[in-house]
Amino acid sequence: MAFSITTRSFIYALLCVLIWSFIPVISRIGQASLDSFQFLFWSNIFSMIAVILTALFMKKTPTQLFNLSKSIYWKVFILGGLDCLFYLLLYYGYILENGIAVLVIQYSWPLLIIGLSVVLLKDRLTLGQIIGVILGFIAVIITFTKGNITAIAVDNPQALLLVFAGAFCFALMSVLSKQFSLDAYMSTVWLFIFSTLVSLILMLMLSEFKLPDSSSWLPVVLNGVLINGVSYILWFKAMNSGESTKIASVVFLSPVLSMIWLVVIFHDPFVIAYAVGLGLVLIAGILCIRAKSGRKA
Repeated sequence: MAFSITTRSFIYALLCVLIWSFIPVISRIGQASLDSFQFLFWSNIFSMIAVILTALFMKKTPTQLFNLSKSIYWKVFILGGLDCLFYLLLYYGYILENGIAVLVIQYSWPLLIIGLSVVLLKDRLTLGQIIGVILGFIAVIITFTKGNITAIAVDNPQALLLVFAGAFCFALMSVLSKQFSLDAYMSTVWLFIFSTLVSLILMLMLSEFKLPDSSSWLPVVLNGVLINGVSYILWFKAMNSGESTKIASVVFLSPVLSMIWLVVIFHDPFVIAYAVGLGLVLIAGILCIRAKSGRKA
């Protein structure tokens, strides 16, 4: 059965939703004996290996993957650096703050994609998408303050600010990946090459080199190969073959699954403000999906 480009884009995005919903669980387990710098570096190693093997399996030749012009090297270096910052800040947030609070702030990045698409890609938003963006950011504020908008109520507000900064990095990376118009396999391979390099430098500067112990290898491999590796090829293919604003909004389904994993597995406290935040995020996503986006003439 043949699918249209837009249908394939949503299939890719939905697969990413399922895979990415396990980020909070895997990152928390993997950081039981590793710090954020070490966990990210080793995950990147396996991500780099996984995407190279996947690209070769999909009949990409080494020449196609590694023989790039200088201008493209700079583009994928930027993408790799942004990816590294996103995950480093995200993993750090899951260590310091309530997982569900971090989860809602983390998923502000689809909203940021919509905003950046307007600025960088000249997308034109409908009224429904504008309302969706507003509701999404209200959800972030409610979660950040636990419903008390006159005061910061979370235990580590700086952690959530860092997570929000990381979300901006990922949103910018996603939009630039479409603007750069790079092949999904090539861009993913080089993204992880440079992300690995940046994470190595940061680890040596701010932490120390350490091998994962026996309890950390499995989450590191799963995180590297599946959650951060192969899923990126799916995401870039989704962003390059469909409307970025509509594709990004599909990801609002992921926090619901992640929240279930956090409550069931780790028994994270679930306050009313988080329920309201998640509800608003879902409504925002539905509004963005239902709305038709356009381009400025």
